Amino acid sequence: MPQMKPMMWMMMMTMTLSMIFMTMIMNFFTTIKISYKSSKKSPTPMKWKW
Repeated sequence: MPQMKPMMWMMMMTMTLSMIFMTMIMNFFTTIKISYKSSKKSPTPMKWKW
């Protein structure tokens, strides 16, 4: 395996982290939407699903 340049490695890490972060945000928003829709019918407080 060839040695990677520090700059390239940093870019790769940042891209991977941003991808994970974006996925987490998307999941978070979808869960909020689902919980909000279901909570409209019943007055019970929201339960977070992780």
